[in-house]
Amino acid sequence: MIWIRADGGREIGMGHVMRCLAIGTALKNRGEKICFLLADDSVAAFLEEKGFSYRILSSSYRKMEEELDRLAGILEQEGPGTESAVFLADSYFVTATYVEGVRRRMPVAFLDDMGRTDLLVDLLVNYNIFAEESLYQKGEKLSPRLLLGTRYAPLRQEVSKVPYQVRKQANRVLITTGGSDRYNLAGQILAEALEHSETADIEYDVVDGAFNVHSPYLRELEKRHDNVHIYSNVAKMAELMRRCDMAVTAGGSTMYELSAIGVPIICFSFVDNQEKIVEGFKRRGIVPYGGDYLRQGRSMISEIVNAIGVLRQDSGLRTVYSDKLRQLVDGQGADRIAEKLTGLKHIRRMICADGIGMSGRM
Repeated sequence: MIWIRADGGREIGMGHVMRCLAIGTALKNRGEKICFLLADDSVAAFLEEKGFSYRILSSSYRKMEEELDRLAGILEQEGPGTESAVFLADSYFVTATYVEGVRRRMPVAFLDDMGRTDLLVDLLVNYNIFAEESLYQKGEKLSPRLLLGTRYAPLRQEVSKVPYQVRKQANRVLITTGGSDRYNLAGQILAEALEHSETADIEYDVVDGAFNVHSPYLRELEKRHDNVHIYSNVAKMAELMRRCDMAVTAGGSTMYELSAIGVPIICFSFVDNQEKIVEGFKRRGIVPYGGDYLRQGRSMISEIVNAIGVLRQDSGLRTVYSDKLRQLVDGQGADRIAEKLTGLKHIRRMICADGIGMSGRM
């Protein structure tokens, strides 16, 4: 059994759930049994639709230590077999105490974005473009097995199989701003692009997130403009990516998916944890950068629309971006993580007087 602890919803978006879903699918393909552990039922129906089982902890995703007793009860109900189980945690609110509590029962893997050095885990995955070993040399805890860099980006299975070719004429743009889009960034970008003479006639495919309270605004724009197409509950995201000439997206998992396909990207950020990602891409010179919304506000929207106009006119530049992005991400990261997680099942664990130790080989 592989237990996956992740949450999604209106407040925190869908990023954690989506990348764990990719890993879960790769594990299923290896014959593993998967169960998601959720603080509440916000994404329960979504996971059920995708064919995954789940348990509700009836807790706060911000106070994970408070759910340890409930978690222990669920594991007890599972009965024999938990000794060969593995726990994958994907949350910014995981604490050292939480990890210690879980590791008394099974090995723990952690999906990290922040360079956490305070957690005593058995496997740590940071697939981001900025991830380096130096991030994890400061901690005093047991050094975990590290899976670092974009070769471990956990992407949807279909992404690695999508053929893509840069077209001379760029007439279609994909806009995707996450599961909740609290600032109505998709709506703001779309509205300004439709007023800009160099971008008004482009076909716009806009992904409407599951928890987007601004959906009515997007639907109103769709009614007023024949070249605006709003998509909800997208089952074939890779197909939307394949047919666009460029994409506008925030720093996150979608950037890695677009990279694997080779879609030229105009990126931006609107939360702190996205800044390192977009900075890493920008530093390599492989994406135009629109800016950070919390610092720049409306001027970021204008920068993005201007970048759409510039990139539209330059097929050579789009080709350069496309080639470099594909070299960065190969789309096999979820399989690589699944292999290592499965290997953790065979580690023999020892509980030591001063904490928890590990023995065995992956």
